Amino acid sequence: MKRLLLSISAAVLCSAASSAQTCLETTFVSNNGGATGWANYMDVTVLNPTTVVSLEANFNVAAGSPVNLEVWTRSGSYAGFEQDPTGWTLVAQGDGTALAAGQGTPTPVPLVAPFDFMPGGVAGVAIVYTVGGNPYTNGTGANQLFTDGNMTIELGSSCSAPFVGGSVFTPRVWNGSFCTGSAPSVGTNYCTAVVNSTGVAGTMSASGSNSVASNDLVLEASDLPLNSFGFFLTSLTQGAVANPRGSQGNLCLGGSIGRYVGTGQIQSSGATGEISLAADNTQIPQPNGFVAVSAGETWSFQAWYRDAVAGTATSNFTDGYEIMFQ
Repeated sequence: MKRLLLSISAAVLCSAASSAQTCLETTFVSNNGGATGWANYMDVTVLNPTTVVSLEANFNVAAGSPVNLEVWTRSGSYAGFEQDPTGWTLVAQGDGTALAAGQGTPTPVPLVAPFDFMPGGVAGVAIVYTVGGNPYTNGTGANQLFTDGNMTIELGSSCSAPFVGGSVFTPRVWNGSFCTGSAPSVGTNYCTAVVNSTGVAGTMSASGSNSVASNDLVLEASDLPLNSFGFFLTSLTQGAVANPRGSQGNLCLGGSIGRYVGTGQIQSSGATGEISLAADNTQIPQPNGFVAVSAGETWSFQAWYRDAVAGTATSNFTDGYEIMFQ
């Protein structure tokens, strides 16, 4: 690729995101384009870990029409891999709610789940237009590099049949924006936890996403006593039971309660006072066996852990954490 001249595009507020999110925009002035199924390619580098929470894109369909896209990445440059599936991974896709704003106008595309760019090298990126065609701009050598000081986008090419064949056109400039910020909370805390021997109450949280299909939920419990054993509990029903079976804490679950006590699931909080577990959405424990999560269901989670008060062994619970799955 020819040496590119640097052009600065200020990070502006995303039209579909909260004020805590900013978008690095390329251009929406197109002079070329492709159809549904086409892809635009680029290289992205970042100086700091960066979470992309949504995209904006240009679509060549009538305003109000449904549109969607996918984001694929690979370690290393995209160049030479437009027609080759080697190394490409699907990392994000639109959640299916986006409606075209009209060609030349940014269309916000909410994602099923955020994804990350990490520092330390180039990430090749392919934006595949799965519903609606993709207007783009011919590269000139002076319009192919955009940065906000942390993220740099180096454009790029297009392909009519990404990863499998088709025709490659270069240089081409994707019309769109990466909107970055803090990943939205996976769920919501509820119920009150009782202070443990550390002087604070154990806290339940989660990372990943509430997407059934993504199946990337990680349960997390923190502020636990050091080197104490604990495990996670789950139920479709919430409850409020104080000091169950002599515990110092509050059980925030009711109904059929499942326990994550399989191989490797009972963990020590170690030197950090934390435990975490990758939860398989197809293997949620229940008293009569495993069940799969369905979109629209709200599951609640809590952690139980051992503790000692005035030298007497006891146990406690974190607060509860509810997640509505999509």
